[in-house]
Amino acid sequence: MGDYHHGARMRALVGIIVAAAVPVTAMAADNPPSRASLADLVRQQAAQLAKQSQQIQALQQRLSKVEAEEQAQHSKPALAKRAATRPSASQLAANTSGTSSGPAATAQTDRNTQAISELQDKTALLQASASQHSSVDLSDGGPKFVSADGKRSFQIGGRLQFDASTTSGSRYSDKSDGRDISGTEARRLRLDFKGKIADHLHYRLQYDLAGNDASVRAAYIEPDFELAGHEVKLYFGNKYDDRTLSGATSSNNTWFMDRNFVNNAVEPDRGPYGLGVKGKIYGHNWHYSLAVTSGAIGRSNDTSDNVTYMSRVHWNPWRRGPNMVHLGAWGFYEDFDRSDSAVYKRIRTAGHFNDNVRIRSRLLRDPSSSQAYGFELATSLGAFAAAAEYGHRHVDQRDSAGGENMAYDAYSVEAGYFLTGEHHGYSHKNGVWKFPHVKNPVTGGGYGAFEIATRYQALSFNDQPNYPGGNGHSTTIGVNWYPADWGRIMLNDILWYTNNRSGDYKGPDHGNTVEARLQVMF
Repeated sequence: MGDYHHGARMRALVGIIVAAAVPVTAMAADNPPSRASLADLVRQQAAQLAKQSQQIQALQQRLSKVEAEEQAQHSKPALAKRAATRPSASQLAANTSGTSSGPAATAQTDRNTQAISELQDKTALLQASASQHSSVDLSDGGPKFVSADGKRSFQIGGRLQFDASTTSGSRYSDKSDGRDISGTEARRLRLDFKGKIADHLHYRLQYDLAGNDASVRAAYIEPDFELAGHEVKLYFGNKYDDRTLSGATSSNNTWFMDRNFVNNAVEPDRGPYGLGVKGKIYGHNWHYSLAVTSGAIGRSNDTSDNVTYMSRVHWNPWRRGPNMVHLGAWGFYEDFDRSDSAVYKRIRTAGHFNDNVRIRSRLLRDPSSSQAYGFELATSLGAFAAAAEYGHRHVDQRDSAGGENMAYDAYSVEAGYFLTGEHHGYSHKNGVWKFPHVKNPVTGGGYGAFEIATRYQALSFNDQPNYPGGNGHSTTIGVNWYPADWGRIMLNDILWYTNNRSGDYKGPDHGNTVEARLQVMF
């Protein structure tokens, strides 16, 4: 039965990839080109376009010369009149006969006009011929196919993240399923298909192949337009939440291998992805987002979906070049369906691989709704950057009595510094961290970019003294090496502490986890 399901997943994945590739086949030949033939096609197109560009440039130069001659012919009478103080009739006749009034001048004008017309026709034909070819762009890593009119595009991208982890120092190390474990994992194996269907209408399909399974991540249609002079984007489908600075930032660009406690713990019950309608409006150094979702792709179908309302805003009150100050706030309201019987959180503390080192909340049965909010503060000054976040969530129980509701808090403080002088990448448009630009990439004979970073974070589920909710904190020191703009190697050393009141690892416990990551983007 397992083989059957595995085969079904693989067949489904093949079908998805084939379906996603339809826009490519619509712009390519009937038979899909091989990688070598595609490269030859790109070189041929580049050579043809370069030749056409040279021809157009030569014709335009000839056209400019003829037009200059024509303009000079018509300018001579005016120049002659200004040069003569009191011209005689014979002088005027001589000047006139030497310009455009005689038969010879008229014939020359006709020839110039005909030459200009011919050159304009040739230039238009060459420009039309050059515009009939679709293009293939490989400058971004993955291939990007663009139609001849520029209205359609299809791009293939993705990320590969391979992790290794080892934990030591736990007082539960002697157990067969203890906390001192080591191992490796493919953290993310993402394939990303995105492009443009028409002007102001984009799309994205993203799949993750990690964990010996294929799962859909992002899948949405994205129209954009202007409203009162502001750019607006809408997203219909399944999309990652715009929530917390750490969470809204892509995993390609976070300073540490895992996002902080604020993002991981203070989230809706459905998880970080939501299926529904989301929108963003952009201003000068600010943006605001609003989302209404009901469940997410991949959720269980034996219960009804919860409806969630979420928003986030960021503002840069000061920016000068790459330097800036970031202020942000977010919140959400979640309406639980009666079939959703419980809320229970278990937050990893020693990285993603070690599933045994977690901070546990208590079990809250029959939740009715939850409300959450958080705040963001960040700055970037030259090679230095820092950020702080706080989040709070309150979960209400139906017909609660005697303080049966749940409330918990999390916060995080982090800082980073580039030893090689780079600036931390940042998007003023979306209020998120971006990948830095490497000044001396190894592909150009350089040494890449080196960054050191540190983070302290804490989480507490101890909302009531008699409830079995835990608490914990961790300190992380990280070293990141960016060989070029397409990848990095990360090393994190985590000193962690947990104090759970329930589960297999009760009481105070602490340890050390060292983890590393190889990341490649295309």
